[in-house]
Amino acid sequence: MRSHGFAIERMHDLQATLASKGFAIQPLRIYELRFAGEEHPFTGVDGEFRRCRVQVYVEGDEVFVAAIRSTVLLEDDAENPTACFEEIEHRVADLVNQIAQ
Repeated sequence: MRSHGFAIERMHDLQATLASKGFAIQPLRIYELRFAGEEHPFTGVDGEFRRCRVQVYVEGDEVFVAAIRSTVLLEDDAENPTACFEEIEHRVADLVNQIAQ
């Protein structure tokens, strides 16, 4: 993941969490991503970027890797530069494509 500029900040194992409450589901993990370096290469994305998550889940016999597009989460205003979110979205898509191969 560091080749794409990201590190895993936190991992949520929803299968384990729900199993502890008596619910059985197929594997589902959510990975929260952050930039690997001390400073990320984009300005104006501090709080919004924390929404960047990659989901890995199983349906039937298949494993899926997905991510919510950053540009879908952003409101188009001066505080949220669209180009930055497009770059983040592109990097996350490259990461998901590499994982899925």
